[in-house]
Amino acid sequence: LAETPRPLMKPRSSATVTDSSQLQLPIWPQDLRGLPNAFARSALFTVANMRKGERKHMKRSLIATVSGIKIEYTGEELRQDDEDCFLQILHIARNQELGTAVRFTAYSMISELGWTKNTSSYKRLVDCLDRMKASSITLTVAAKQGGQEGYSGSLIRSFRWREEGDGQTPMREWEILLEREIISLFNPHSYSRLDWKMRLKLPALEKWLHSFYHTHAQPFPYKVETIHGLTGSEIALKDIRKFRYKLKKALENLVEHGFFASAMIDPRTDLVHVVRNRQHISIVER
Repeated sequence: LAETPRPLMKPRSSATVTDSSQLQLPIWPQDLRGLPNAFARSALFTVANMRKGERKHMKRSLIATVSGIKIEYTGEELRQDDEDCFLQILHIARNQELGTAVRFTAYSMISELGWTKNTSSYKRLVDCLDRMKASSITLTVAAKQGGQEGYSGSLIRSFRWREEGDGQTPMREWEILLEREIISLFNPHSYSRLDWKMRLKLPALEKWLHSFYHTHAQPFPYKVETIHGLTGSEIALKDIRKFRYKLKKALENLVEHGFFASAMIDPRTDLVHVVRNRQHISIVER
């Protein structure tokens, strides 16, 4: 198993869990999406090309995380398009009790994800849902009061669909069930609210950075090598120069989008220094 990268200091807030007796996710605004910090601070959703390349199959594999979090994963490799789907499902599910059916049409889901409306996208959606249904995650986090807390289950308990209409323009209606226990990942200090409109405009590496740094109100420096491990990049560690170049471009892109006020890689220490845009923080954390 790969060694788990460690941060230079503790993150803004620990990834603690909340009371699983609660039955509903937090209600965040329409233009935001909620994601557990423990997922964002790990390589659970990698930055590998979302449409190309064979996905790895893992069995109780340790996922790279920051200090204080441990994730074991069984299933097909998850990427940023899977995270997009997961975020949108959580967004719909937040308005109802967990364990009850989350319903939507394939057309509406594909529209929200910004995918091209064609048969290929319908298949892509099925593949994403199937991967998350077949997944098994064991998450352990350090509790504030000492000891450990955790979650074990799948990202999606089950899904099914119904198709109506002719073969040319079918109407696909979906029904998804989430594990009730997933509520344990959504106390006020254990999840972050992501700017959805901005996320949909970003390539894979930028999407990961966007999620990761949403969990840091005041980011501290990380080594390029640490970020390389946390992203699950398909670029080999021996080719870290290639990853460093891609990371530099991704940071510049996020500055242009207004997510960072500034971002740079120190050539002497190879540390990544970023400053969050304060206006963006106030919008997302409202």
